[in-house]
Amino acid sequence: MPKSVKLLIVRLGIVCLMLVLVSGCTESAKKDDSVNFYVDAVMLAESGKAPQAVEKLNKAVQINPDFALAYSLMGNIYLKQNNLEQSAKAYEKATEINPWSYEDFRDLGRVYRLMNDFASAANAYVKAGEIDPQSSEARLGAADAYYNMQDYEKALGYGKSARDLAPTDSEIEKLLGDIYTARQDNELAIDSYKKAIELNGNDPAIMLDLAMAYLRSERFDAAKELLEKVTAAHPDNGDAWRHLGFTCLKLRDIDQAIEKYQMAAQANPEDWRAHKGLGVAYMMKYRMLKSLDEPQAADFRKKALNHWSRSLDLNPMQDKLLQLYRKYAD
Repeated sequence: MPKSVKLLIVRLGIVCLMLVLVSGCTESAKKDDSVNFYVDAVMLAESGKAPQAVEKLNKAVQINPDFALAYSLMGNIYLKQNNLEQSAKAYEKATEINPWSYEDFRDLGRVYRLMNDFASAANAYVKAGEIDPQSSEARLGAADAYYNMQDYEKALGYGKSARDLAPTDSEIEKLLGDIYTARQDNELAIDSYKKAIELNGNDPAIMLDLAMAYLRSERFDAAKELLEKVTAAHPDNGDAWRHLGFTCLKLRDIDQAIEKYQMAAQANPEDWRAHKGLGVAYMMKYRMLKSLDEPQAADFRKKALNHWSRSLDLNPMQDKLLQLYRKYAD
C-alpha cells in the first residue's frame, strides 16, 4: 500500500475518533457523512477531477463547518489550479479552525507570496515558524517576504536563522546574497553567492549575481572569469554576454567588448541595453581611431549611431543616450 494512502487512512482514523468523542450518535452520523465526502474528494483530486473534488468538500464543510482538513485540501486544489484568491480563503479558514497547523500556515504563506501580498505572507510564515521552530522553510519564507517588503533588517534576521537550521541549503544562501546586495554589503554578498554556487553547482543565475557583486566591488578580472564560464556553458544567455561586454569595457579591451555585446544582441535582439552597450563600444573605437586619423573611424561612428537608434526605439526613456545620439549624429 502506498505510503500516502497509509497516511491518509491514519489521518482519517484520527478524525473519526475525535468526532466520536465529541459528538452524540446523531451528530456523529452526520459528521461521518462529512468524512465520507472528504474521502471522496481525496480520491477525486488524485484522479485529476478537481471540480468534483471541490463539490464534495463543500458538502463536507456544510455538514461540519469545523472540518479543517477539508479546507486544507480545498486550498491545495485551488492552489494547483492557480486560483490564488480562493486558495487563500480556504487556507485562512483552515488556520482559523486549527491555529496549530504548521502546514496550513506554511501553505497560506506560499499562496500570499504568489499573490505578491508580502505582508500577509510574512505573517503566515512567522506563525508557521512559531508552531515549528525547527522549520527552515518557514524562516526562509519569512525572510523572502520581508526582503520583498524592503525590510532588510528583518529579512536578514530570518535568513540567518534559516541558515542556522539548514546550513547546506543553497536557496537560503542565494537569498542572503540578495539581502546583502540590497544592504550594499558587497563582500558579504560575494561570500553568500559563492557558498550558494558551492552547494548548488554552477547555477547561471547565481553566477550572474556573483559576477554583478564582483563588478560593484570593481573586481573586473574575477567578474570576467565567471561570466566567461557562464557564456561557455550557456551561449544563449544574453544577460551574461551583455555583462561580459561591460566588463571588457571596464578592462579597456574595446575589441572584446564589441564582440561580447554583439553576442548579447544576437542572443536577444530586443535587449535595448545590449544595443546601447554595443553603441558605446563602437563609439569608443571610433574615438580611438579618430585620434589616430584612421580612415575607418567613420564606419564605427555609423555603427554606434545605428545601435543607439535601435536602443532608443526599444526604450525611448533614455534622455542621456538621446543627447549623446544627437551630439554625434550632427
